[in-house]
Formats: sequence, C-alpha cells, structure tokens
Amino acid sequence: MSKSEEKPVNKSRRNFIIAAGGAVAIIAIGGGYYYLSQPAPTKPKVTLRYLGFPFFLPQDAIAKWKELTGQDIEATFTEAFAIGQKQLENPAAWDFGGSLRHRPLVTSGILRKMPLAQVPRWQSDKLTDIFVHPEKYFSAAQAKRFNYLLWADDGASRTDLISVPCIWNFDSVTYLPEFLTGYEERGGEHTTISYTELFKPDWKGKVGMQDEAYTSFTEPANVLNATGQLDISGAISSMTEDEVDRVYNYLLPIVKSGQIRTFWSAYGDIVNLLSTKELYLSSTWQPVCFDTRKAGTPAFYARLQNGPFFWFNSNYMSTGANPDAVDDCLKVINWTQEQWMQMLYTRQGYPSPGSGWEDYKAGMGAEFYDWFFNGTPTYLPIEDVTKEIWKDKPEFWNLPERMQNALFTPDVYFHHFWTGEAPRTGSPNPKGNLRDLGSIEDKEKITRYFLSPDLPDNNEYYVSKYEELKAQVPS
Repeated sequence: MSKSEEKPVNKSRRNFIIAAGGAVAIIAIGGGYYYLSQPAPTKPKVTLRYLGFPFFLPQDAIAKWKELTGQDIEATFTEAFAIGQKQLENPAAWDFGGSLRHRPLVTSGILRKMPLAQVPRWQSDKLTDIFVHPEKYFSAAQAKRFNYLLWADDGASRTDLISVPCIWNFDSVTYLPEFLTGYEERGGEHTTISYTELFKPDWKGKVGMQDEAYTSFTEPANVLNATGQLDISGAISSMTEDEVDRVYNYLLPIVKSGQIRTFWSAYGDIVNLLSTKELYLSSTWQPVCFDTRKAGTPAFYARLQNGPFFWFNSNYMSTGANPDAVDDCLKVINWTQEQWMQMLYTRQGYPSPGSGWEDYKAGMGAEFYDWFFNGTPTYLPIEDVTKEIWKDKPEFWNLPERMQNALFTPDVYFHHFWTGEAPRTGSPNPKGNLRDLGSIEDKEKITRYFLSPDLPDNNEYYVSKYEELKAQVPS
C-alpha cells in the first residue's frame, strides 16, 4: 500500500489522539483505550533495530509508528528463508524481528521471554482456536513442536511467550482453471486436487515448487504419509534421514523427467510465471493466487486432498537487544496485535490470530468477516461482483461463473475495509463468491501439519538431499 492511499481502517470506528509533542499516543477503539507509549522520557527516544521480513513490519507500519510515537525504527529486510540465520549470527545486532523459520533461535536460547501479562491482546477467548489447542488439530509430536515455538516452557505453564504471532494462514497450490478444467473451488464444500496433481505428466514443464528443502520435501511427505506410502515416526515437519531419503527417491524420477519448470523463491517471479500462463500450477502462498488474479488470469487456491498446511509467523525480541530498547520493542509487538496493524495484515490476505476481538470484527464488517473466517458467500452474486471488481474489463462479465470466481480479488471487493467507507449491508447470496479452502473451521479439520516457523532438527540433511535433487533437473 502506497503512502498516498487511505489508512486501512474504518475512520468512524477509530480515532488517533496525539498528545502535545507526541509524548502520549492514545487509540480510542470501541469505547476502550490503548496506550502506545508512556509520557516521553527526558532523554531522546532510542531508535529500534528491526531485522526481519517486510510482510511482518511493512514500511507503512514503520511510518505509522513514527507518526504515532515520534520513534524511529531502523529496519533491515532480507530474503525470507535466510532471516533466521542472519539473526542467529549476531543477536546483538538487532532488537526485535520476525522470521519464517525461528526454531533455531529458540534452540539457541536467544529469544527474550515476554510475560503473558505484558501482551494484553493474547487472550485465549479471543484467539483462533488452533493457537490455544494445537493438540486438537495435530499429532502429539506436531503439537509439541508448535508449543515449543510459542511458549518459553513448551506451553507447560503458559506464563511467558517467546514469540507473538502476527499473521497466519494455510498454504496450498495455486492452479489455473483454464487448463485444469475439471476443478472448481467452492469454499469448504469438497476437496479438489491432490498435491500429486503437480506430478501429473499432463503438466510436464508447467509446474512450480518452492525453492526450499524443508517445504519441498515436507509437502509430498504429507501426501505419502496420508495415503499409507510412508510411515513417519514423529512429526511430519521433522523427518528422520531415512524418511527424507524415501521422499527423495519418490521425487527423483519426477524431477529428472523435467516435470518441474522452476523452484521459485522470488515472489514476483512466481506471480509472473502464473499470470503469463508459463506455469499452470505451483505450490504457493495465498497472496500469489490473489496477485495472479489481479493480473487478469483466473486462478484458484486448492482445497487439497489430505489438506493444506498451517503456518504462523511471529514478532519476537533478542536477548542481545539494546536494554534501552526492550520496553519500546514490546510496545511495537503489542501494537502489531491491535486493529490498525491487523487490518494491514488482512489486506495481504492474512488473518489475525486475535480473530475474536470486537474492534477487528467491526472494522471488517459482517460481510467481509464472515466471508474471510466463516465460509459464507458474498452479499452480491458473482456476476455483480465481477462487474464491480472489473469495471474496465467487460469481457470478463460474461465468463462462466467458475472463471468469474477465479478472478475474485477481496481487496477490491471489500474496499471499505481500506478506505473507511461504510461496509456493504445485506445477506449472503447463494451465488456469491466463497473463499477458497472454506472457513477457518473447514481448514482446521483437513490440515495435518504445520511448517513455518518450524525447521527440521536435521535441516542440514534436508538441504544436502535437496541440492542432490536439484542437480538432477534437466539442463
């Protein structure tokens, strides 16, 4: 979102009050108040050092924090899967940050404890259930790894957080219905393709996988395990060397045949390859699907047989942080849980962990919230939705409903969420658009594992086998 755009809040529901000199920032939300900073100290505000990924703390958010508090955040962004290693190399070089893979930071003991009492938005009755009860959705081994990444004592006492989740979702496969003609996503009504569709000979040379050993071995391992072809002794997200070898042997003839066009890492590259139809399907993040649609190419995000995978990403503090910065870093982390930041994350397509907070619900409005979380259709039928979203593309208006649904872009349709206009009123339309993969409850039922921010205990072995595998890609 450019700085010229409107704030991603409903202005009628939120007001910012800045005290003289910016010393105190008070946010009025639904009759309650949150304080972003205490009265200014006599000494100048310390500059906070952030090391992470721009999805977690975008430049818009950094500018907003400066506007609200007068405090600078010096941000260093790096490649998504390399952030954790950078943070591990020098814990004294950053104060707070986020990573797609923070397990090594936990294992090394460089994440600072944050008492739960000091994280006011992390309340069980307001959180999406999978954060409170991962054991309901994952195996015991998988749930243990989940809690290890969140709580200082693996969740035994739940008194100290070591990370505060800010965004989460379920990752799956983006596919183009123009070519995969037998499939259509209709929310949580049914599953569609299997992950093994990526390996179907019909799509040779038109397939993408993610350029990371962990992801590219774990996704097929889930299918092999779910279909009885691979026994996994512990968590799917941390296989033994023998289990990795068996996945490698499964993938080897597929890769050698030229089935995989690309192992992608750059976000812009995968969007371009799908939107130009050089790829027909790929393992992706959900925003890739939305951005492919924005380019005018119909795309669906698959409700996979044997499930997508869950992930979350967090903000956290370093034990090597500047002592003078610790209190303010915690304030920023708390702010990322509040309405303004959570609405910014949701514009990227990512839900709030605190999906039960009333200010968040009110900001979204009933139609958007229920579409996003509860699997209900839009208030307008898809033919009217298409005309509203694609005003300058009348050629899209007469496409089959299946293709119109594959062109649905939520940030355009639910524009009130970003501009402050009143939400649309009405009731769910039987021919409205349904969110791909269905409701949160639907997705929780079918997911079998999570990946980010975990990393296998023997990640070096994954990497070595992955490099062997990529070396077999035909030249």
